[in-house]
Amino acid sequence: MHCSPVHEFHDVCVCNFLDIATELQKFDSSISWNLMVIPFFEDSESCTEKFTLQLLKWRKCGHNLYLHGYRHKADLNMKRSLLGRLVLRFTNSEAEFAGLSENESRMLMDKALQAWQKLNAGEADGFVAPAWYGSLFSLCKDFGFKNYGSRFFIWNKDKGLRFSIPFSTAGIPKFLIPVIKICEKIYLKLYGIFGFLPVPRIVLHP
Repeated sequence: MHCSPVHEFHDVCVCNFLDIATELQKFDSSISWNLMVIPFFEDSESCTEKFTLQLLKWRKCGHNLYLHGYRHKADLNMKRSLLGRLVLRFTNSEAEFAGLSENESRMLMDKALQAWQKLNAGEADGFVAPAWYGSLFSLCKDFGFKNYGSRFFIWNKDKGLRFSIPFSTAGIPKFLIPVIKICEKIYLKLYGIFGFLPVPRIVLHP
């Protein structure tokens, strides 16, 4: 079955939501975005209330709110595998779940969900790990998420698992960004003709 291209906006948090709201207004209003929300906050209660109102507004407009880790920035005191520690170096410590044991991942997920509940923005529509690192598919199913995304796969409880190609410029040198954008446009045209290709994901960061 053909699936429409997926649009994701990552790293939505209490510090940048106003700028992201402005950015989203530049796009076609018919696009349904998967907004990757970082639930942790240390700001004032009034700022958090404004964030919650914006999240509810986005949801009312048809966008989906995904849980995107706890703080996004990794806790360097947590025990990790050697590969996980290498990934943290590669991602500037953004891959919060990289190299954690199943038990540590479960504890961190619990923290993330507790922080999410404090936002009072309803149930999370899905989960995507920060920087797409972490073997969390089974864990997310245990926690009852209806959607899950990794670097090269998207999963929906009803539609199952699908191969997906993300087009993201995060961490890419500026001179390569036009090349990524050109590849994105070409692939979208091909996908419009050959719907059996991997589902394209258009990924933006603040």
